[in-house]
Amino acid sequence: MTKKITKKELKQIKHLKSEIEMLKKQVENLDYVVTTDTVKGSTPYFPYIERNIKITGIDYKDYNRRLKRLQRMLRRRIEELMDLVEQANEYIGSIEDSLMRQILTLRYINGLTWEQVAASIGGNNTADSVRKAAERFLAKG
Repeated sequence: MTKKITKKELKQIKHLKSEIEMLKKQVENLDYVVTTDTVKGSTPYFPYIERNIKITGIDYKDYNRRLKRLQRMLRRRIEELMDLVEQANEYIGSIEDSLMRQILTLRYINGLTWEQVAASIGGNNTADSVRKAAERFLAKG
């Protein structure tokens, strides 16, 4: 027996997909941090006068730490999404009504709008009719 999945869990698929895209953009846009410090040094020739020298560079250690953290978060979200999509596909696959399987797959797995779902299914289906059918189906369990 396949575990019943709730409407909330089905909606979560869309949100996880957008969160994954957001994390991918954060990884792409991650900038290096320019660090400035002061060190003591002297001139290379006599009388070797000591003075403060300002140095500037990129903090690779901080960049790599932030990059690894974002990549870990991204991997976790992708795994979470894959698990949820797998559960949803198993549940939807266990539904006997072909039309309902199509509606739920198009809406929650493929992320189409209700208008697009109605157009994909064809017939005299409207956005409201497929939405209400899905809501009734999910409500009755």
